[in-house]
Amino acid sequence: MTESYKRNYHPLIIFLYTYNMLSQQQVNSIPKRTQQYWTQHRYKAYDFEHWVKPYLTEFENIQKIHERIILKKTIQFIFKISDGYHQILKQASNTKQLLKKNAKHIVTSIVAITVLSKVTIKRACTFYGVSSDWYYREKRKINCSLQVFNRCYKQQPTQLTFNEALTIERIVKHPKNFGKTLVTLYYDALTKQLVSCGKSTFSKYAKALGYNKPKKFKTPQRKGLRAMRIFEWLHVDITYVPTLEGGMQKVAFVKDNYSKAILHYASTSGKAGSKFITKLFQETFEMYDLYDKQKPIHILTDGGPENKGAFTSWINNFNAPPIVSKITARTVEFPFANNMAESTHHIYKNEFLRGLISRTAKIHLANLKRFV
Repeated sequence: MTESYKRNYHPLIIFLYTYNMLSQQQVNSIPKRTQQYWTQHRYKAYDFEHWVKPYLTEFENIQKIHERIILKKTIQFIFKISDGYHQILKQASNTKQLLKKNAKHIVTSIVAITVLSKVTIKRACTFYGVSSDWYYREKRKINCSLQVFNRCYKQQPTQLTFNEALTIERIVKHPKNFGKTLVTLYYDALTKQLVSCGKSTFSKYAKALGYNKPKKFKTPQRKGLRAMRIFEWLHVDITYVPTLEGGMQKVAFVKDNYSKAILHYASTSGKAGSKFITKLFQETFEMYDLYDKQKPIHILTDGGPENKGAFTSWINNFNAPPIVSKITARTVEFPFANNMAESTHHIYKNEFLRGLISRTAKIHLANLKRFV
């Protein structure tokens, strides 16, 4: 005994049969009584039929496309192209700018699709991933070749007029304005009442009308002083260090450029004049036997009075074998700064003392010795 099986048809098959969109082979596979039943109920009135009426209208267009094989293949071809276009568009950065830049070509293509086929504007817009509102907005735009940005003045009255743009072009291309910045050109034109727009608007039009930004030629960075041997360059400078009970202390370091070592130091609460610096260097020369050196020694100082007078006389009357010369920083002879001495002061005050003030001069000297 065989069990009977009642077929359960998909609702869409009934729909396709009603609109004669099934092939003859498919129709033959459906029992006659089932076909008669479907045919009998084809023209009946259904409840809530208005719900599906918009879809039935669209389906009539689909039916016509299905009946015409060539049109059907064409539509399928267009959909494949559209899918590929959408994938590229999704991966592209600044999609809105890309669409805006190619708006003219997209609008032309949509018009061509609607003319050559029965595809609606809305459906053609979906091929390009744009809305029908975007299409009509871009289609209404009028390109004016006389304007800088090809925009119609009637549609966009807030833009600069032709004469205002021409004035900016004259300013930008005038030979006397070559090399000037946009800010300079703008405020000069504003002072002379040549323009009445904002700075950003002026810059936007100036760049579109051929303004070239002046090139800034970087001055080659001067290399700092670097000694080739020890005791070739000696740096000295004075810095002021306060104490609570001992008053203001004047501290001087003698630093070697090559080794970056502090060779000697001195501190006084009295006058730190040329005699103070002279004594400091006399002690330094004795400590390291510099009187017996054969190679020249250069002492780099600033232009303060403590580096002149007795100190200059000592160097000029130097009787030892090495040739000792005193050179002042930031001069024509030596354009560089006395950075080696200044950096020592910075490390001493900011990294070692950290704002700490010694109570007495004795504690100050102990801290100074510990720092060296």
